[in-house]
Amino acid sequence: MVFATRRFEFSAAHRYWRDEWSQAENERVFGKCTSPFGHGHNYTLDVTIGGLPDAITGMIMNMTDLKALVGDVLDGFDHKHLNEDTPYFTQLIPTTENIVRVLWRLIAPRLPAGVALARLRLYEMHDLWADYDGADEAAFSRSYVFSAAHRLHSPQLSDAENQAIYGKCNNPNGHGHNYTLEVRVGGTVDAATGMVIDMLQLDRTVRALLDTLDHKHLDREVAGFAERTSTAEHLVVYLWDALAPRLEGRLRHLTLWETKKNVFEYEGAASLAHV
Repeated sequence: MVFATRRFEFSAAHRYWRDEWSQAENERVFGKCTSPFGHGHNYTLDVTIGGLPDAITGMIMNMTDLKALVGDVLDGFDHKHLNEDTPYFTQLIPTTENIVRVLWRLIAPRLPAGVALARLRLYEMHDLWADYDGADEAAFSRSYVFSAAHRLHSPQLSDAENQAIYGKCNNPNGHGHNYTLEVRVGGTVDAATGMVIDMLQLDRTVRALLDTLDHKHLDREVAGFAERTSTAEHLVVYLWDALAPRLEGRLRHLTLWETKKNVFEYEGAASLAHV
């Protein structure tokens, strides 16, 4: 099977609110999203389809046709207040997780025979998005930035060997990065909140960990790197080991951007990939 992705954009307003909850409870769970007038986003939707290329055209599906099909669906969302102007969110909280699942139900049946909807990814903001593949579980991702210094140096190697392997990264005074950590959590979408996880809780949990690294020298100030080299491979494993128990089984994937060119991913002890 071959996969192809087309990106779409639409703009909409929405509000998070449950009538049966008190104002205090709504504000505790949904924060600023409870504004009675709603707020808005420029949404980005990545539509991934899968199938076998046609023997004559060489395409899974003509992208012009996919553009028209998805565009027709999104016309019902674009420049709308999702709670007030669509039939989908009268009882359903229009969270990113819920919106992407509604879009799946609207897009999947419209695809022609032999073409499958493989995945939808909906960006509410550049650092917040949800993935859905039609299964019971949805995924929610959030990215965070922290800054840290480090030096790549292995005590098991000679100075000459360290210099040969790590080059400029072996500078005795260290160097630093603006790291970006993408945290993906997964699970069933809560019927009341419309969320896989309380976003405020996720932010508190991740930031509490990153605050122990932010504006620090990893080798000199973080105990976890006293005995291991502060490579990004070791750092992404360190972050997983610290976050996984705090997220109670919902952590699915970590992506660590050390620079725009060096990206590292981890999904637990069974998988370590360097892109």
